[in-house]
Amino acid sequence: MTSQRAAVANGGDNGEFSFFEALTFDSKEPSLKIRELGLPLSPPTLPAPKPPVPEKNTSLQRTATRSNGPANPTKTSPTLKMAPTKAQTQCLDLCHKTTTSIDLISIRILEYLTTAKQLPYGFEPLAHDFLDTCQILFSIEAGLGECNRSGQRLPNEMLTELDHKFRVTQADFNILNQMLSKMLAPSNRLARSWGKLFGDTDIKKISIALAKTRESLRMSALVFQWTVGSEKIEKEKGIGYTGLAAAMDRMDHKAGSGKADDTNGNVPYQPSQSRAQSQVPQFPAPPPQLPSVFPFGAIDTQNNLQQQQEQEQQQQQQQQQQQQQQQPQQHQQQPQQPPVPWSNRASSIHHEGSVGRASGIEVRRPLSPGLRAPAPLSPDFRQNAHPMVTTSTGSESYERYDRHSAMDDTRSLTNITEPDSFHEDLAALELDPSKVVRLNADPNSMPRLHPRNAVDGDTANMKAALISAVRSRNHKLVEQLLHRGVSANTGPTMHALNEAVLAHDEESIRVLLMFGADPNNPDRDGITPLFASVEKSFLAGATALLKYGADPNLVAGPDLESPLAVAAIANMVGFTLLLMQYGGDANHVTASGTPLLTSAINKKTPKKFVEMLLSYGSNPNAKSREGKTALFEAIQVGRADIVTSLLEHGAEPNLPGPKHMLWPSTYHPQCLQVLLSHGADHKKCPGIMELAASINNIESVRILLKAGVNPDTRKDGTYTPLCTAIRDDRTELVKLLLSNGAGPNTMASEYPAFKCVTHNRVHFLPLLVAAGANLNNPKGILETAVSHNNIEALNWLLDQGVNPNEKSPKGMSPLTTAIRESHIEMVDLLLLRGADPHIRGQDWPVCMAVRNPPILKRILAVVSEPQAFKGIIEMAVSANQLESVKLLIAAGVSVEDKNGGVFSPLTTAIREDRRGIVAYLLEDGGADVNAPGEHLPIVKALRRYHGEGDTEIMEMLLDHGADPNKMYRGWNAVMQAIENGDAEILRFLSRKAGVDLEAKDEMGRTVVEMAASRGWDEAVQILMEGDLGLRLRK
Repeated sequence: MTSQRAAVANGGDNGEFSFFEALTFDSKEPSLKIRELGLPLSPPTLPAPKPPVPEKNTSLQRTATRSNGPANPTKTSPTLKMAPTKAQTQCLDLCHKTTTSIDLISIRILEYLTTAKQLPYGFEPLAHDFLDTCQILFSIEAGLGECNRSGQRLPNEMLTELDHKFRVTQADFNILNQMLSKMLAPSNRLARSWGKLFGDTDIKKISIALAKTRESLRMSALVFQWTVGSEKIEKEKGIGYTGLAAAMDRMDHKAGSGKADDTNGNVPYQPSQSRAQSQVPQFPAPPPQLPSVFPFGAIDTQNNLQQQQEQEQQQQQQQQQQQQQQQPQQHQQQPQQPPVPWSNRASSIHHEGSVGRASGIEVRRPLSPGLRAPAPLSPDFRQNAHPMVTTSTGSESYERYDRHSAMDDTRSLTNITEPDSFHEDLAALELDPSKVVRLNADPNSMPRLHPRNAVDGDTANMKAALISAVRSRNHKLVEQLLHRGVSANTGPTMHALNEAVLAHDEESIRVLLMFGADPNNPDRDGITPLFASVEKSFLAGATALLKYGADPNLVAGPDLESPLAVAAIANMVGFTLLLMQYGGDANHVTASGTPLLTSAINKKTPKKFVEMLLSYGSNPNAKSREGKTALFEAIQVGRADIVTSLLEHGAEPNLPGPKHMLWPSTYHPQCLQVLLSHGADHKKCPGIMELAASINNIESVRILLKAGVNPDTRKDGTYTPLCTAIRDDRTELVKLLLSNGAGPNTMASEYPAFKCVTHNRVHFLPLLVAAGANLNNPKGILETAVSHNNIEALNWLLDQGVNPNEKSPKGMSPLTTAIRESHIEMVDLLLLRGADPHIRGQDWPVCMAVRNPPILKRILAVVSEPQAFKGIIEMAVSANQLESVKLLIAAGVSVEDKNGGVFSPLTTAIREDRRGIVAYLLEDGGADVNAPGEHLPIVKALRRYHGEGDTEIMEMLLDHGADPNKMYRGWNAVMQAIENGDAEILRFLSRKAGVDLEAKDEMGRTVVEMAASRGWDEAVQILMEGDLGLRLRK
């Protein structure tokens, strides 16, 4: 066991462990305690510390399976116990299934940790989160098992909630297992490509999911820990979980979160408040301490330095004696704190959105009245100026310092302080756009210090100590370490200058810069100190960085934005002015391709801020990647004051950016007025008044009318303002346009009067007529009213004397349109107001009316000679209107009248299978059964016959005297029956009327010859029998 722990402690020096070696390590993780859940212990008094017991190396004896019951049950007196419910048993089974997969996932995580050349970002925190979740699951499983054994029944609501949580946990573990399977795939080209596609974002998502699952399980674990006791939660864990916990603990020690002394690997890392604040790395011979505050003037002389060194050495000795006296008392009064496990280390996924603040409690102090005050880092500045400082409570400071690394764990700086928070601080700041100040930062002229002893100073441990000192704001220790030879440029992984910026520690920034820290050196996320200062609203830190040569135009961060762009987009007035004074480019282009001036304009941008950018040289006509100019952006957000400033500073009002400025200004009348007064040419925007009318902006219409815009100018060559106002029912706008000369007869997509009819705006017609609208030109307004079923407009137009017989340009009359649309009320109105039914429109009114018997009845009442319209009954038959047929016959129309000289009503009824009409025509209409139409009725019936014994129409014809032997155009019904080849129909005709064997077709063949030529002997026999029957009848 001793050799194993020594191997763990020294593993970082001798190389990485193999996968199977890591599985044999014993976990240093204690079981989950109530104190880790953030709640008080019960009972309130802490137990006395127990003497340490040597551990046994049992990791090689453990297996991946775990039993739910206790290993050695104790004998108790028999008591009556209630059996657990079925739901409680199922819940325990589900929990056991969930914990069973822990070892497999642990082994895969450990395998990836030991085989991967470089871990992806977030993988190590993901492993920590997984172990945290597993520890809570073990607690819940132990509690459920104890409840089942003791017969304690749990509420159904609690079991339902646990069941849901276990299933969510199973789903999270399955997703994690799938991700690990892909990451452990064979290292071929396809796998490497998949690894690139499977980025850090997916790991982050899984970490977030595990965090939510862990928090939902935490309270359940607490319930069981209160009822069961923390000592019963200890459980046998599988070899996979044990090996992963040991490997992660060793990795934490190697990363610097473990104990500083490498000689003893058995003592875990135990951070406490006293150690976090007092313990520092032991050096062979600490150098004399320098004063904690360095002015920008000359460095103290050697005599003063020696005196200060002697005083500080005496103070150190006194502090050490006091600490030695207090330590025994503290050990007696305070109970022994348990070792803090790796799970206390917060991962990058679970931190707040920003780690720049030292705590959640902020104390804001007013800024200096001007940026041209004494040097921001000089003693005078520290006495007079009050930069924004963030303070924190003791517990929050302890938690921040106890974390592994704020910058190491959090890779995003996304929270930008709102500009409003700076407006109060900058109330007294002088922002005079007419005063342009350029400050040349000369880093070579700034105070510099050099380390006294550079021997073995710049090591990993020393850099870690410097980072810890910066985080704890221990300025004296920072100076000691830098004088000891630790480089102020600690590298991208642990960036000392960025840590000082995030902590709002002006003193540490000043010291680091004096010792040569590069203000333009980015961290691993590409964030430079100046970029972080802007994002964290640390004005004093930004001033110091700029004096030491920080570049305000250097792009940084994940979005590749410069500090100047970030400050301008957020409207951080003080920062932007400071950055511009120290070399900021007023024509800088952001990552999205937008000029600085354009990106700074929004609805709340101060006017003086825009004027300041213009004074520093921003080009008001520069275009973005999308072609937008600053003037266009100001108009879009409705800032007339900024529009005025831009125009006064040379912005071109007629420059399309991306379209003419007058188009968007119609939405903002004040901006429109400013543009027109500064020379915007409305002739370059034909149809702009129609746009103003379409958005119902009457104020913009008034402005355009005063500017001389023609109210009849069409937009897109079609739409006029007047027709648009009529369409949108804008009464006030219609009156305004008509009173300012808009033409009531000007054609748009249609004429204004027609627009009133088609859009049901009859109340505008009197206004148009009063303004000179002509209702008779163009023609057809009455027919338009009928076609749109606007009876109100029809009545009004008829009252105005519009001719009811006036046709539209397409030849439609109001009456025929009313008949076509079946508007009976309009037909009555038109006939009453003088419409002539003898005038042809789309067709003859009476011919169109046959489709609607009620309308036909009205038309026949006013038509003098309906029989003059040839084929009208056949039209009624074709429309299947028996009632119309009756009306027409009653009105004296001949039933034999053919349509087009060919189609008779009877043959059309047979062709269309109108049996009711056929019966009426034969019985009541008096139709001639042998009068040909398209052909003889009986022949038409045979041609329409499709089998299945449907001979109803043929029987009606034969019963009314149809002769199948009658010839018409060299053909008769018997020949048609032979042509059809239907013996039953031929026999039916032969029995009903007989067969004339002497009848010949156009080729001179008799019916017998026709049948015989087909080889149809049965037909010949039927014909002979029919001839005999005909002779007998005669």
